[in-house]
Amino acid sequence: MTAPAPRTSRAFTRPNVVLPIIAGVIILVALLTPEDTGGRSGDARLSSQLTDSQGASVLYELAGRLGWRTSQRVTDSIPLDDTTAVHAVLDPALPLSAIETRELLDRVRRGAGLVYVLGGGPMADSLRVRSFLGSAGTLVATDTARCNERGESVLRDGLPFWPDGETHILAVRWRGAAPAGFTSLAKVRVAAGVSASDGSAAVGFPLGRGRVAVIADPDLLRNDVVRVCRWGADVAAVRVLEYVSADGPDGRRDRLVFDEYHQGFGDQPGTMRGIFRYLGRTASGHLVLQLAGAGLVLLLAVGPRLLTPRPTERIERRSPLEHVDALARAYRMVGASRTATSRLLHGVRRRVEHALGLRAAASGDDAFLAWAQARVPSRGGDVDLIRRALAHPVSRRDLEAVGAAMTRLEAALTSFPRTS
Repeated sequence: MTAPAPRTSRAFTRPNVVLPIIAGVIILVALLTPEDTGGRSGDARLSSQLTDSQGASVLYELAGRLGWRTSQRVTDSIPLDDTTAVHAVLDPALPLSAIETRELLDRVRRGAGLVYVLGGGPMADSLRVRSFLGSAGTLVATDTARCNERGESVLRDGLPFWPDGETHILAVRWRGAAPAGFTSLAKVRVAAGVSASDGSAAVGFPLGRGRVAVIADPDLLRNDVVRVCRWGADVAAVRVLEYVSADGPDGRRDRLVFDEYHQGFGDQPGTMRGIFRYLGRTASGHLVLQLAGAGLVLLLAVGPRLLTPRPTERIERRSPLEHVDALARAYRMVGASRTATSRLLHGVRRRVEHALGLRAAASGDDAFLAWAQARVPSRGGDVDLIRRALAHPVSRRDLEAVGAAMTRLEAALTSFPRTS
């Protein structure tokens, strides 16, 4: 028997040869692939505590070096008497609620300042502004939730940026007529067919005794834009701060408070606190409380009572025997022998008619007695005794005799064969 030829394998298919080749190819491709540095990474919040490309720490440091007394608010409330500071609410990650919006605008009307970068929540509705794009460049939008009407806008000097070498900045558009005394704080180029009044990346206007500055695009204040001086974004940001700080009730507003609480910093509410805030500060929460209260009232109305209900008062009635005995005593006391005789006779009639299967043997007592006498002539004496008791009062002894006569008459009438 011939042994099979041994298997032979090619040298280049062995794992110890193939794997190093594959690893070398991967390393070579990685080295030859250019690094894409045009995009952004990291935390996207426009927070003064973030130093990466999308944060706003450069603006915070710049304002401090230019004379503003900067601070960061990490609580959920503003002191009631705080009407001399400038509050910076920069595209908050946690939108202000309707109550927080009302409280902040109340401080502004009494003399404070507000720098607001458009974001979600009711603040934009209260200020009657929105953002849009109005130039003819090409934009790769990354935030489609806030770009329903994005056309493009770029700063007047044309900032080199992503993805086409220019920084595309949103512009402000009013919901309705612009407020009296508004000022354009940062201009942008607009495309053909777009009104020149829509070419502002930042606008300012008075509100009561205070001032408000609205910035359409958070990119205008981000670190990677503000830190490049030749782009001019730092000048636009300082102009915004100068506008809201001027003409305060007590002079220049030099205190700049960055709202970091709505960026997610500070003592954020836990689950229970969040639920209580929702129920107490929102319209839908108030509705939930009302429905819960109505359900509780309904539950108390149909549920078991806490106190045992009082039993229904019942009046004890006499038994039939007691009733008969009491009626007999009453009849005896008033001498109502004729009434007693009539009642006894009615009972005899009813039982006889039932026993004989008759509808009604007679229509009255006299007729019944006449029919009974004709049917059983032998009981004529008993019939005469009953007739006398019906016509005239009798004594107790005679009434007993009448009762015995009726018993005999009933027995005689019901002893005959039943007729149809």
